[in-house]
Amino acid sequence: MYYEKMLNPTYYINGKWLKKSNSKISINDAGFLFGDGLFETIRFQNKKLFLINKHFSRLKNGLKIIKIKSHIKDEQLEAILNKIIKKNEFSNGLIRLMITRGELEGKPWNYSGPICIYASIRPISPISDLPVKVIYFKEDNYPIIRYKPAIKSMNYIGNMLAKKDAEKLNAFEPVFINNNGLITECALRNIFYIKENTLLTPSEKLGILPGVMRSTIMKIGTKIGLEVVESNIHKNEIQFMDEAFISSTGVGLLPCFWKGWTSDFKLTNQLQKYLFNYINNTCK
Repeated sequence: MYYEKMLNPTYYINGKWLKKSNSKISINDAGFLFGDGLFETIRFQNKKLFLINKHFSRLKNGLKIIKIKSHIKDEQLEAILNKIIKKNEFSNGLIRLMITRGELEGKPWNYSGPICIYASIRPISPISDLPVKVIYFKEDNYPIIRYKPAIKSMNYIGNMLAKKDAEKLNAFEPVFINNNGLITECALRNIFYIKENTLLTPSEKLGILPGVMRSTIMKIGTKIGLEVVESNIHKNEIQFMDEAFISSTGVGLLPCFWKGWTSDFKLTNQLQKYLFNYINNTCK
């Protein structure tokens, strides 16, 4: 039964609960037509949502930035998320919550009514081959959208093109370098470095996504005695770092290496254990 639910889970499709195999989205949905919407990837552990208020805060800020009016309350969204966990009987996993501007009708840009809300669910895929390989790409070579402050837009074409190019070169994830030679973020994740006793990560002022897992790791870093600094990290500095790792809601924390550089990941492994315990304790 559980295996069957994994293969064909139940999704929330704008007010209806449908099996994945029967789920349909209107061809006139603004998210489908123009990528006009936002999404959040939300982790749950022991059937409990992890740091859901941080996701809702980022989502609401993003909706304001792109001028999508939403009257749905956090409690209503949370009820949908808890129900999708219950319906699928998953203990641990990831939920993708999506909100689009709504459906178009008649003339272009004429929206017929309220926003559309979707939610899908999947198990977390363990990554055992560590550390993972990253590769550095100039972000000018890809259509990367940088809002300030950053939003989780449905338009990820530049990110996905870079991810595909990285995979062709046997890398797990690309890391972007902007036109000033500064490290920004990965295609789907945030990047961290450790130098001596300092945990470094690119500044949000560069237009990077303020990841929920990113802020969690920064908090944990201070607890284990690291100085946590958001800064401008130049591409010429990375070869002199002691450790490096990437992070996201889906993968947590993964030590990483690149061609010509690796590490013993001593502090990274310590952070990884603290993060695992923090997630479990938060979701008791």
